[in-house]
Amino acid sequence: MGYKRHPKKRNVDPSSREMMYNKSRESILKKAAELCNFDNTDVGLLMFSPTGELTSYANKGRVEDMFLRYIEQRDDSDGCALESRLNELNRLKYIAEEKMRFYKPDASKIHSEAEAHYHQQFLTNALRKIEKLKMAKLLEEEASPPNRTCDGASTSSGVGSS
Repeated sequence: MGYKRHPKKRNVDPSSREMMYNKSRESILKKAAELCNFDNTDVGLLMFSPTGELTSYANKGRVEDMFLRYIEQRDDSDGCALESRLNELNRLKYIAEEKMRFYKPDASKIHSEAEAHYHQQFLTNALRKIEKLKMAKLLEEEASPPNRTCDGASTSSGVGSS
């Protein structure tokens, strides 16, 4: 038979809790050192004993420096991503505002006949596109076969049908 692990119970006795913590602390520190040596990883560890005593471990320098380095990396990577996303959204907002400016021009900002003519042409072209889309939709509805109901009667969904 193999080794069976027995679940540990929380000790109520403070002296036995301290003794158990000391045994566990040594094995955890040993595992942290093994992890650093075999896998070439940075390990920072903070542990507080039942009496409140601090045990810290860092394989490179101080544990505080390691945590600060981690926090700075997180700030840099998140900050750059958020900043680039914000710049992209601002660019898209500017493009949308420029397009809207042509659909609803501010007459007080039109200072020449050429500008007025340009806005007029833009709106005229937009209306022509809308008319073409409208005609295409009407032709599409006329060409589509009527919908049949369960009893065989036909229904029409076209515009202008009564």
